[in-house]
Amino acid sequence: MMKQEFRIGFIGLGKMGSAICAHILKEKYQVSVYNRTCAKAEPFVRKGAAVVGSPREAAEKSDIVLTSLMDDASVFEMCAGDDGVIAGLKPGGIHIGLTTILPSTANKLRDLHKENHTHYLAAPVLGRPDAAAAGSLISILGGDSGSIETVRPIVDCYSNKIIPIHGAPGRANALKVCVNYFAMTQMVMFGEVFAFTEKSDLHKEIIFGFAQMIFGESGPMIEYVEKIKNRTFDDAGFALTGGLKDSLLFEKAFADVGIRAGVASLAKESLMAAAMNGLGDKDWSALTEMIRLSAGLDSQAEMKKSAL
Repeated sequence: MMKQEFRIGFIGLGKMGSAICAHILKEKYQVSVYNRTCAKAEPFVRKGAAVVGSPREAAEKSDIVLTSLMDDASVFEMCAGDDGVIAGLKPGGIHIGLTTILPSTANKLRDLHKENHTHYLAAPVLGRPDAAAAGSLISILGGDSGSIETVRPIVDCYSNKIIPIHGAPGRANALKVCVNYFAMTQMVMFGEVFAFTEKSDLHKEIIFGFAQMIFGESGPMIEYVEKIKNRTFDDAGFALTGGLKDSLLFEKAFADVGIRAGVASLAKESLMAAAMNGLGDKDWSALTEMIRLSAGLDSQAEMKKSAL
């Protein structure tokens, strides 16, 4: 099919979903959008999209449906049942799941689609909303090779790199878990290191210089290290509450294959404490403030309390 022949459905217009959908619309695809909060869909009407009243209606009007949702439960809610995506897609239709979910959930979605003679592709992305807005996400595409090739022109709209993982779609989500877990473990480590350097009267810039040697002078990881060093968490590329959700997902994903995600458990405790202390809307690297607190150093949570 030529790209103008594809009819696209897009479900979930949060920060990431909105940016991705905007890029698809720029390429002049026929797009139907659905979002629980109708107001979030209105700007897309001005860009040429049609607003529909249910996930099923979005699927009925589409050859390919993308979902950008919060978690496993919300994906199942939008996909299953008489009013869901699966009920609306015609045989041969493709569902692209952008959400970070368990590998086992992705494989269950594949099986549900197979019963309906439709296809499921896992397509988690690497990158924050600013990368989505720039169209420079890295997309991991997991599923059958034929469907991956079919959707490539659409995924190219918002990605500067596509990593195909042929076979079970859960493999793509497993890779996303690995990458996000890597980032989380590095944040915990740097939180501990910067607390140690402060208590050891060692200048933080020295540690930051070594971090630049390892991660380079630009890129997402070094940006997190700089946030932790400077304790500047207001610009939330990925909110702390989202990080807490991910830590729970990591624990479950690892446990499903008989591995204990030790750092995820440690990070979860810090994320929960940070959220309870009013830092839930900060960047998820603010979990390191709880490491400071446990080390007897001041934290932003303490400062917030003292200001009340």
